[in-house]
Amino acid sequence: MTATELHTRAMLVSLRISAWSARKYDRKVSQETATAHNTTIDAGRYNKCLLPGDAASFKALTSFVSNLRVINYAQTLPWSDDGWRMLPVKNYTAYTDLIRTSQHEFNRLLEEFAVDYPSLRESARLTLNGMYSDTDYPSDIRGRYDFSVEYSPVPCGTDFRVSLAATEIEAIAARTEQRVTDAFNAAMTGKDGAVDRLRKVVSSIIEKCSSPDAIFRDSLIGNARELCNVLTRLNVTDDPILETLRQQTETLSMVEPETLRRNDDVRAETAKQAQSILDAMTATYGTL
Repeated sequence: MTATELHTRAMLVSLRISAWSARKYDRKVSQETATAHNTTIDAGRYNKCLLPGDAASFKALTSFVSNLRVINYAQTLPWSDDGWRMLPVKNYTAYTDLIRTSQHEFNRLLEEFAVDYPSLRESARLTLNGMYSDTDYPSDIRGRYDFSVEYSPVPCGTDFRVSLAATEIEAIAARTEQRVTDAFNAAMTGKDGAVDRLRKVVSSIIEKCSSPDAIFRDSLIGNARELCNVLTRLNVTDDPILETLRQQTETLSMVEPETLRRNDDVRAETAKQAQSILDAMTATYGTL
């Protein structure tokens, strides 16, 4: 598959989320602690928790933001280290629907926290006592949060409009196209790529099902089912071998977790089939 063909199969996406940490480094207390223990301030840092421990609305918002980053990772493929991810066109509709729903939930949770914020701040005044400082708290708490998504096309070496010699432009275009091809290959078979994710899920099934005494949660099978579902849309190069392995794993994940716990024969057979899938994966893609 040429780089030009790859350009039509995916786009780049960047999820941008900013959030208030509700923590603050207190240099004064850090110095007092260092002095009390006859050491230097570099020996440790004291970070204040600016809200009481039972701040439910803040915890709900913080948990949602953390989980959204995990979901964004699961719905996209690796691209670069600067926040951009590859979004296959096949997953665009599901992804944008998810983002739209998440945006509404983010706004709802933020509003609930913003309403609670003044009272939480007053509670913190009592909890922190002498460590409390008005300057630690944003006056506009809503302004400390942001949620946005940016989309961009995959770089195309043929679209390079600068005043250089034709041979230089051709060389730059060739390098760009090669980087695109390499990035797509990494998204499929590199670390945390499509194949690697399937490998990890199958390996977990082998690990837990090979021993009749191993304890596992329902998520062992639930994660396999979820991954098999999204892999139908993340297989950006339409790799037929990966699709076959995905289907085999999907069939394997149809067994109920409780059945695996109670039936040693089913558990052993599941481990055997999972090992067969992993062996086929290793034979085709090698190991990382």
